[in-house]
Amino acid sequence: MTIIFFGSSEFSIPALQACLDSAHRIALVITTPDQKKGRGLKVAPTVVKVFCQKNGIPVESPGNLKDPQMIDRVRALMPELFVVSSYGKLIPSAWLKIPKILSINVHPSLLPKYRGASPVNRPILDGESETGVTIMEVTDKLDSGDIFAQERFPLDSKIDAVVLSQALADRSYHMLRKVLDQVAGGTLQRRVQQEGEASYAAKLTKEDGLLKFEDAAEVSARKVRGLKPWPMSYFLFLNEPVLVLEAEPVKAAMAGIPGTLLAIEKNGAVDIATGNGVLKIYQVKPAGKKAMTAADFVHGRRLQPGFVFQRV
Repeated sequence: MTIIFFGSSEFSIPALQACLDSAHRIALVITTPDQKKGRGLKVAPTVVKVFCQKNGIPVESPGNLKDPQMIDRVRALMPELFVVSSYGKLIPSAWLKIPKILSINVHPSLLPKYRGASPVNRPILDGESETGVTIMEVTDKLDSGDIFAQERFPLDSKIDAVVLSQALADRSYHMLRKVLDQVAGGTLQRRVQQEGEASYAAKLTKEDGLLKFEDAAEVSARKVRGLKPWPMSYFLFLNEPVLVLEAEPVKAAMAGIPGTLLAIEKNGAVDIATGNGVLKIYQVKPAGKKAMTAADFVHGRRLQPGFVFQRV
């Protein structure tokens, strides 16, 4: 089969590799346009584009999928299959008529749960006990196509979104290899998603990262893990954001109003009172500074137990 692959992020790479390792041919990889990144705002290509350039794979990064010339170029390749994995843009319905067989998508959740833009992060934020990977058909309606394959992945209380994303991406490699074989062999089976069970993973914003110490310590700790690598979680000190890189909840009786600095520990952690329990913060990164222990942060600002961090 001739495949056109759509992907833009690190999550896309194992799925792209699965296509390359299969008996099928990738005629073209489509990724999102180069963007300004980092503190210097230098224009940089996606990791998928870099991968393709290093490996001699044809790749394009169109700014507009509705460009008739782009559509004509893709149609001329006569693909049997579109494979999509973390592309980052909706594929117009006109494109979905191009493949001779179908279009499939690798989605990092147990559909129909967590359709949408942040399916890796939201299960952690919501305290779910499991998530997974689903391979399904691309249709006009977001993440609603029939399911071809699905595997579950347990979530523990330590995993963060960066580690989870890579684990799910690795899982997608083997799943996609099987699905490609099934498509080629005419043995692909499908099941309809149950709309009554659907939920949506809304796009993340910087505001999502703000830690509110009135929340339970468990909620804040899930934010710290679930919002990596962006937008990250943070609290405010003198109206400046301080990123929280590592933290965990501790069950404890109320020992102060939420936001109170309770203790500075020798291991570099600090204890902060919350609406329920204590948030033990190990590592932070103030704006414009390097990462440091939470204890070094409070010592450097001469803070003592009893200090109350800014409440929102």
